[in-house]
Amino acid sequence: MIEKRKVLRDVVFNAANLFFVLTFACFLLPSKYAAEMRIGLKSPFVFSVVLCASELFFLFQSRNEKKWRSARDIAGFVFFVAFIWEFLVSRLNLFPFVFVPALENVFHVFVQDWKLIVTGFFSSMYLLIVGMTSAIASAVILGTLVGWNSRLTKAVYPIAKAVSTVPPLIYTPYVVLIMPTFRMASIFVIFLTNFWSSFMGSINNTAFVEGKIVNSAKVLNLSTPVILFRIIIPFNLPRIINGLPIQLASALMTLTAAEMLGADSGMGFYVRMSLNYANYTKAIAGIFFIGFVVTILNGVINTAKKKLIKWKY
Repeated sequence: MIEKRKVLRDVVFNAANLFFVLTFACFLLPSKYAAEMRIGLKSPFVFSVVLCASELFFLFQSRNEKKWRSARDIAGFVFFVAFIWEFLVSRLNLFPFVFVPALENVFHVFVQDWKLIVTGFFSSMYLLIVGMTSAIASAVILGTLVGWNSRLTKAVYPIAKAVSTVPPLIYTPYVVLIMPTFRMASIFVIFLTNFWSSFMGSINNTAFVEGKIVNSAKVLNLSTPVILFRIIIPFNLPRIINGLPIQLASALMTLTAAEMLGADSGMGFYVRMSLNYANYTKAIAGIFFIGFVVTILNGVINTAKKKLIKWKY
């Protein structure tokens, strides 16, 4: 009974919940932003929904003792920033409203431009999925084939290492310029962004496979394709999936940069269009949305890893 009370006290009385309540309390204060700014203060409904959803997710994480401490720290930081932003900007109007808009106005953008944002999301996801899937699949297959042959590894690996050091953002404008369509350019840039690191990783992963596993396969007279595709690649799946969050971050960075150069839709295009018209409220909303998408995709990757990969080494 005492232990349950202690857990309940820790869940309810903490810094995260304190700043969550204080942020809502700010809505009751008079707003200089609404009184002094021509654009005024939008309805806090969407912002309130986001706050409540974050709080529910935080409380849901409290069910897991292993995740509770980190979830509490993350939620505390998020709600602290929300409280400071709400109090200093939306209530006291201490910063230039053009560059630091009220959070109510930022989240209200998702109501105003939801069609454009959703269209841009699907456009970006198509390019991202096609580019990443083709890059990682080809890199894993080719890297495993190269890593299987030591002579080929010594010849190819130094070249791949040298080429991979060139940041994709350097040649992104050039690729966008010479490709016949923006869609092809974006897929190609994402492909190059993910290919070289995955290719070198697959070469190294092949060398990491324990010799006794390969020798056992050879004793059973298994063919080389069977050894490569039924033993080595599945053995290295945990390493491949562990690298996906980094690959995802790199691909999104490159895709956003490409969309800001020559796209007519997409998450990066939305931010660029907003910046071109000096609409920093929409630009910040677009940045928030990109961060949210990255978080969700990383969560999907972690969930897939737990469900699909049952073995560890």
